[in-house]
Amino acid sequence: MVMAIIDRIEDGVMVLHTHTDPPREIHLPRDLFYRFDEGDVVRVVVEMDEKGGEEMKKEIEEMRERLKWVEL
Repeated sequence: MVMAIIDRIEDGVMVLHTHTDPPREIHLPRDLFYRFDEGDVVRVVVEMDEKGGEEMKKEIEEMRERLKWVEL
């Protein structure tokens, strides 16, 4: 978990500054986090989803296979 502050929102992107040393900048799409505003302090948590990852890899592979059949 990383603590961050929403520094600004511009062009549909939230720019967060982390409280880590050194500080980092994280860019997230505003439309996914519409409830948050500039100055809000947030927790950023990223978790691995092994099952979801395998499903997504399979879907992407299927899309790639279908694209091979598209005539340009």
